[in-house]
Amino acid sequence: MTEPPALRVGPSLGVGAMAETFVAQDADGVTRVLKRMHRHCAYDPALVAMFEHEGRLLGRLDHPAIPAMRAQYRDASGVPHLVLDHVKGRGLDAVLAEGQVTQATAVAWGAQLLDALDHIHTRTDEAGQCLEAVHRDVAPGNVLVRDDGAISLIDFGIATSRWRDAPERGVLRGTRGYMAPEVVTGEGIIDGRSDVFVAAVLLYEMLTGRRLYSGGATAVMLAIAEGPVPSAREVDASVPAWLDALLERCLARRPEERPTASEARALLLLGR
Repeated sequence: MTEPPALRVGPSLGVGAMAETFVAQDADGVTRVLKRMHRHCAYDPALVAMFEHEGRLLGRLDHPAIPAMRAQYRDASGVPHLVLDHVKGRGLDAVLAEGQVTQATAVAWGAQLLDALDHIHTRTDEAGQCLEAVHRDVAPGNVLVRDDGAISLIDFGIATSRWRDAPERGVLRGTRGYMAPEVVTGEGIIDGRSDVFVAAVLLYEMLTGRRLYSGGATAVMLAIAEGPVPSAREVDASVPAWLDALLERCLARRPEERPTASEARALLLLGR
């Protein structure tokens, strides 16, 4: 925990299930993001643990595609807050709503996302032990396309690590259509390769301009858990065979058949 910084709080950026975020300025006039837990959620120890785990994990991360955590504190009434770097841009969901992006852009953003995920998956604690962190919500709304053309990954609210166990089996947290099969079924190990699966879903959607999994909740969950591995080339013949094959590997039903984020990024950049 840190001391509450002097902030001038501005307009709301959005309201989530557990918290609301605001634009804020610190004492030096630097624009930040203030994430404040809802007061009614602060009475639930499990929710507080989730919120404060987000800050603790962000405090260990240091990557250009992940906004830095500047302060973590509780106010006088015990409500947890986080202060993060502000990123100018818009959500990938808004970008994809306008259609597919160029193949070069999709590959560049995919590589940046996989690099950020590799950093998350391999980051260590103060003693040098791998945190085994998993983002668990790599959805388009949590990927920002910045004004400078790069991407940022945000919202670590449901992330897990050795500091925080995954939710009990049967409890689904995340964004519909952007979960790995093992998350949907509750079977198998959930680790960094679960994030790789969802990163591949995003890459597929960037390349084709189409949702990979859409429809009602039951239909989406069944498609993720049991449906055939899709081919981007069947939607857009301009997608190279090597890229379609890489997507197929990353979208494998069994986590052990998928590459790690580092391996997937290397293959994506090599173009084979």
